[in-house]
Amino acid sequence: MCNNDFKFHNRLIFKDIIMSIKGLSPRHLYTYTEKARQQRLAYLSKHMQCSLDKVAQNSFDATALSNNIEGFIGSVEVPVGIGGPLQINGLHAQGLFYAPFATTEGALIASISRGATAITRSGGAMARVLGQRMMRVPHFEFLSVTEALEFSHWVVNYLDELRSEISSHSRYAQLVALTPQIIGRSVHLHFIYETGAAAGQNMTTTCTWHVCRWIQEKLATTTDLKPHHFMIDGNLSSDKKVSYQSLIHGRGTRVIAEVYLSARVCQSILRVTPVQLVNAYHRAVEGAIAAGMVGVNINVANVIAALFTALGQDIACIHESSVAHLRMELNNEGALYCSITLPSLVIGTVGGGTYLPHQRECLNMLGCSGPDGTSKLAEIIASYCLALDISTLSAIAADEFAKSHEKLGRNRPHLAAAPTTLAELNLAFFHSASYNPVWGSKLPVSAAISAGSDEKYSLLTTLSAQHSNRLMGLFPGTLTNAARQDIPVMLKLKPLDQDIFTMMKFFAGKSSPALLQALSDATHLIEFVNTHSREVAVMNQQDPRLTRYMPKVYGVIRDDKTRTYALIEEHLYDLVLMDSTNGIGLWQPRHIEVAIAGIAEIHAVWLGQEGALLQQFPEICLQGKENTLAQRPLLQAFAGFMAQNVAHYFTPSEHDYFLSWIASIEIWCSEIEQMPRTLVHNDFNPRNIAFRQCDERLDLCCWDWELATLHLPQRDLVELLVFTQQADISAETVAHYLEFHRQQLEHHSQSAVDAIQWQRGYVLALHDFWLRRIPFYLMAHHVSPYPFIDRAMQTLRKLIELTRAHSTT
Repeated sequence: MCNNDFKFHNRLIFKDIIMSIKGLSPRHLYTYTEKARQQRLAYLSKHMQCSLDKVAQNSFDATALSNNIEGFIGSVEVPVGIGGPLQINGLHAQGLFYAPFATTEGALIASISRGATAITRSGGAMARVLGQRMMRVPHFEFLSVTEALEFSHWVVNYLDELRSEISSHSRYAQLVALTPQIIGRSVHLHFIYETGAAAGQNMTTTCTWHVCRWIQEKLATTTDLKPHHFMIDGNLSSDKKVSYQSLIHGRGTRVIAEVYLSARVCQSILRVTPVQLVNAYHRAVEGAIAAGMVGVNINVANVIAALFTALGQDIACIHESSVAHLRMELNNEGALYCSITLPSLVIGTVGGGTYLPHQRECLNMLGCSGPDGTSKLAEIIASYCLALDISTLSAIAADEFAKSHEKLGRNRPHLAAAPTTLAELNLAFFHSASYNPVWGSKLPVSAAISAGSDEKYSLLTTLSAQHSNRLMGLFPGTLTNAARQDIPVMLKLKPLDQDIFTMMKFFAGKSSPALLQALSDATHLIEFVNTHSREVAVMNQQDPRLTRYMPKVYGVIRDDKTRTYALIEEHLYDLVLMDSTNGIGLWQPRHIEVAIAGIAEIHAVWLGQEGALLQQFPEICLQGKENTLAQRPLLQAFAGFMAQNVAHYFTPSEHDYFLSWIASIEIWCSEIEQMPRTLVHNDFNPRNIAFRQCDERLDLCCWDWELATLHLPQRDLVELLVFTQQADISAETVAHYLEFHRQQLEHHSQSAVDAIQWQRGYVLALHDFWLRRIPFYLMAHHVSPYPFIDRAMQTLRKLIELTRAHSTT
């Protein structure tokens, strides 16, 4: 088809469309009757082959929409939620305000309300309107720059006449300034207006067009100047666009809201410290500058869009109205000063969509309808923008932003969700697992789970469950295999590492603001990263040298989409010394030696094969030199917390010694990295180990491998001694178990282990355990006391004293 044929074909199609609406002309699009609306709907349903039944349902009077829309067919619904309350201490908005937000974004109103609560409990937001202006900038083009200059000098002398002309076309538009801007031979003539309660875009366009006609007529009769070209706007008005001009000079309403947040409010409502929040702000400013952002804000557009939609504002102005400048700084008393400036908030409380019935109701709820409402509305909007920016930045700083959206803001009906109730632990759930050879080749034919979680084991899971809505824990049950045999199982539903971090931040917040900040900054570094996937990976491998010392693992669930991580394990019972944390008197030397012999065989599997181990288990969070150096602020914060809150476990001399090890991290971590390392359990204590009785023989069984890592094998020995020995342990006893471990490792690895280096490795592993793990125990113990901590700390103190007598860092 040639070009002319194509154009002719399109004209025929358009004609057919118009004539098909019962012979009506294109002017039918501008007919505001219910009959015309029904005709449009009938045509669309027929020719577009779609249903518009929902769109057709509405409460509008078609005859009253002539100034709002053309081709009216119906409406779409946007959910409206209520946010707040927010205390505002403005010049125009005073009191406690709830605000309507029209949005489909989950978590938004929850975040707005959290920020509003923080502001309200801090005394409310102070808000002030600084000014209001609307502009239209017509373009005049002349033959030369000389004429452009002459026109610029001429036109400003007629300011009074122009104001008089404007008054004949609008009662509200007040011309406050007239500023020519010359670009080449063109003059962009800035008409700056105040528009009262109206946003003023249409008003100023009409007034400016009439005034420009007056200017051209005046030029023709009094001068030799004749514009070569004229446009009502040369794009310098920044209408519905982001520009630095609007940021600097303002467009619409310029308004500021501010608040001082106390440290108590920050921690109790926002779950961050003021220092943590202001540090996050500085990082956000750095990013804004690097991105070339106009202004600095976190999430203002969400408030603007949701309020504009609910309140009948010009939605196309969301773009420019969302330009904002957020500011945060600490004062001398430790409170956080927060302010937000909106320089170009284009709003009105008369005209446009403000007369639509639903939007009018929302404006009435705020007390902002009518000719006196614009400044009040501006103060309300700015205050809510401040609330959301404070809350969102706090969520980012506390590493809760993605989690809150995962919980409240994601609508993913096509994806299965992680189980949240016991009823979901059904046969279909168990069929989603990958089963190991120990189970058999066929899926279970039935499944039954007990009514509650067994909280006697897995300290991390038990603690995390108290701070998460996820279903997690240990659930005993029965699976029936294809041979109709009932197999007792233990389902372990893992907490995510983020759940663990939330639990730890709760403890840190109850312990010390400085500790909360340091922990929040370092969560991506600590050894609890990837605990959910790490245990699944380690316990699902099939090497018999490891599996003989673990519970049988029948199957695993590792679903990264739903973030479901689970182990279907052998249900352990009747084991010797099971759950003996508070009964260490039962532990005899033979139990210690059996535990050491078993873990030594596990250590032998990967000894000296660091690269291969990390390749096999990429989920391991390696605690190497660089990682530990990065944790130095956290370790220092732990030292301060322990010296202040658990001084009976942390004397002044021990505090100084602790700090000396922090200062020498680079030295002793380098030593560790030069020694043969292997896969270690890293939580090797009576909560996670026991013994199978086989006639007269005992065999080690250890579970809960979520903290498994690459480290010196002595690391597991250290923890075993701390949790099974008394404070009167002798140097000879330590030497015996240390040498026994070395000999067992030599035997199972079939390689020599240097005795001197082995003893030094023990010293390093002991102090690493003291620095890296004990502070977390003491932080949790400070909030929720554990019976075993006192004895364990006394034993640890004795072990460190014994090493200090023979070695230094």
